[in-house]
Amino acid sequence: MSSSTLRPESEENKDRSTDMERGSASDYPPPSRSGNEGSREKTTQPQGEEGSAQPPKDGDEDDIPDGGYGWVIVGCLIAMNAVTWGINTTYGVFSSYYLSNNYFEGGSTLKYAWVGGLSVATCLLCGPLANAISRWLGFRTTMMFGTAFVVLGQCMAGLCRTYGEFLFCQGILFGTGLGFTLVPSQPLLAHWFKRRLALAQGIATSGSGLGGLILSNTTRLIIDRINVKWALIINGIISLVCLVPAIILLKGRHKAIGARQAPLELKWLWHPGFLWVWLWAAFTMMAYFIALYSLASFATSGLNLSQTQGAALQSILSAGQMIGRPIWGYFLDTGGRINLTMICYIICGISSLAIWLPAKSFGVLIFFALVQGMTGGTIWSAATPVVAKVVGVKDLASALSIFWLILVIPALVGQPIAIALLDYSVSHLGRSGAEAYYISIGFCGGMALFAAGLLYGAKRWLQGSWKVLQRT
Repeated sequence: MSSSTLRPESEENKDRSTDMERGSASDYPPPSRSGNEGSREKTTQPQGEEGSAQPPKDGDEDDIPDGGYGWVIVGCLIAMNAVTWGINTTYGVFSSYYLSNNYFEGGSTLKYAWVGGLSVATCLLCGPLANAISRWLGFRTTMMFGTAFVVLGQCMAGLCRTYGEFLFCQGILFGTGLGFTLVPSQPLLAHWFKRRLALAQGIATSGSGLGGLILSNTTRLIIDRINVKWALIINGIISLVCLVPAIILLKGRHKAIGARQAPLELKWLWHPGFLWVWLWAAFTMMAYFIALYSLASFATSGLNLSQTQGAALQSILSAGQMIGRPIWGYFLDTGGRINLTMICYIICGISSLAIWLPAKSFGVLIFFALVQGMTGGTIWSAATPVVAKVVGVKDLASALSIFWLILVIPALVGQPIAIALLDYSVSHLGRSGAEAYYISIGFCGGMALFAAGLLYGAKRWLQGSWKVLQRT
């Protein structure tokens, strides 16, 4: 054993990526015919636990524990998702209040839609930068910076008096906090889970549904009982209380699996398998945000239901996310990650066209909200296991960096496109009520179905054939 093997390292240094190599576009391994998870090239060297007398070899994925402390990581990510994406879901409650009370002078439905999209787009845009800082300072330090931005963004939004100030705080500052907090955490579960990765990811991301379900109702209560300023400040304090201990408890196994954190490797844009994955994600993201932000509006403006019923639909959608993501995680692990993700979005697209489009009652919308919640946001839980399936765990962080970057524009323009189609239906086609939403709903369902078809390209690349029923 060499002396370098015995040299003690801090835990933070262990968490940093040690593999500085850059792969060229010609380094892609051939598609696997065996259906094995992750990386195509398997190592045969034995691997021990971190800190043992015989440390694991870099790049060996065979000793992933598939549990253990990984379940603590799952719990931490549930809490983090609840007070980041869950709180982001409450933006619909705030924007409804702003519009109803003309809170910011010159505010409009389209302007507020841009704020919601900008926060998500900024989050995704931070992917490469968050990876670069994680490589330099460690993932915990990067996530603590993100926590500060999340808290400041919400608290300062409560103090804003103009739309421009609000756009910066809620859209850019809060969005940067989301990116610095969530992007470094995405690959961590793949360090602890292999066979049950999709299930663990599904349970972890169900926290966003839990947070959305609870915080949407508490936010409405605080606005009614106190005011909108304190609703934002209190949500910021809740984020601080939950994020700090969760980040402290997080632990990675970067060195054990030889994980790389190259912040911006453009080769993934034309990787023959990953190309189909990011195309799927781009169309899925637009469909997701159209449904997420249009359902309550369709209920209140299209069917003349009450604001209370519209808010209830948003809560049911969040409940669907909380229930559906672990269920789909289990299915992805047992039936094949690519196969079941395709089925999920086929169901999502069909439900939009067959349930939402002809809906005329609150009861039908309740059913659709539940189905949409269980399927539409599956991209957030499926992204890590699907990408790991295609590129392997070692390159997961680098590929996800590009993955999130690609989704910036779809996340930013999804809801504004829906509003533009709605305006076109009203002003040019003379439609009103529920009929004014038909083009947006059709566009939403069509994109989900098209995205499912695109993912078949990744399935074909992985299995080396066009067989539909092969487990992939």
